[in-house]
Amino acid sequence: MTGLVFCPISRAQLSGWASGGILPGRHRGYAVTAAMTEAFGLSDPEDAEYTALSIASIAGLLAHGERVVAVLELDHRPGDDEFGAVEIADPGYAAVTALFGEDTEAGQATEAAVALRGMTLDQAWESVTAQALLAERDLLWYGPAEWRSFDRA
Repeated sequence: MTGLVFCPISRAQLSGWASGGILPGRHRGYAVTAAMTEAFGLSDPEDAEYTALSIASIAGLLAHGERVVAVLELDHRPGDDEFGAVEIADPGYAAVTALFGEDTEAGQATEAAVALRGMTLDQAWESVTAQALLAERDLLWYGPAEWRSFDRA
């Protein structure tokens, strides 16, 4: 199936990927799948994509301590995971259609990363901390060529 995959990455991974063209290895992304839309009770495609982006952003906090999400259009095999988890291997940067990340005021996300440390995605998703972050702090959209915007420290 070809579709959008929302892949949480670190800023360091993004820099190497954009510079080198390939993100080596296997990576977990999140896609709009039948299992995900059923689990979340979604019927609107835009709501489903926003939910997949939100899931990826929380997964990024857990894995990298930051919310950086690359959106790729590529082939993937949908599974039965309620969060829409899919595995991708050695994705090329040419498949990236958009990037999402925090604005320069990342304090709330940093605090959330500390509070969520050690949780599973399911536990983090259900937490008041993650839900408040999602409700109060939208991610900013960037084009694939704007990856250097993430080099700010």
